[in-house]
Amino acid sequence: MIQAYGNDIYKSVGQKLGSNSQAAELIAQLQEVQKKVKHPFVSAKHLGLNLQVFVVDLNFANHETVDFQQVFINPELSSSKAPLVSMLEDDVSIPRLTVSIERPKEIEISFLDEDLTQQTAVFSDLAARWILNGIDQINGISIIDKLNKYRQRSIKSQLKRIAERKIETNYKLIYAE
Repeated sequence: MIQAYGNDIYKSVGQKLGSNSQAAELIAQLQEVQKKVKHPFVSAKHLGLNLQVFVVDLNFANHETVDFQQVFINPELSSSKAPLVSMLEDDVSIPRLTVSIERPKEIEISFLDEDLTQQTAVFSDLAARWILNGIDQINGISIIDKLNKYRQRSIKSQLKRIAERKIETNYKLIYAE
């Protein structure tokens, strides 16, 4: 169900989604997968589709109860505002790995919503964090890439366990051949 870390799809920039009738199907599929994996962020790349689409639902975040659900299609970061805040993040494609990432507290982005309507909005705190995680992923940047070289070396054994298919999850991982 979820493409495991190491798949080349995570290294490439996703293609923009045009205004087609398949958007509704893709969004429904992303939201269904999100409910199954219980994670605040799921992208088209997780499903093996190299498209600039992801969903964020903070009901699946462990930090606090925040009623925030949003679809992001072809998002572009317009601006970000200090301060930078360090917080733990993870990704369903890299099970059992949580790392501290520094991100701006507030961002402004433009994107298409689930109705393919152009939006520009400001997001802050936890919503901004998961949206930036999504924007990074659709642009070929993983949470691993955000770490310094020392920290990357320290998690090498965990990444090796994923590559060797020695990680158990409550969802199915699809590995690169």
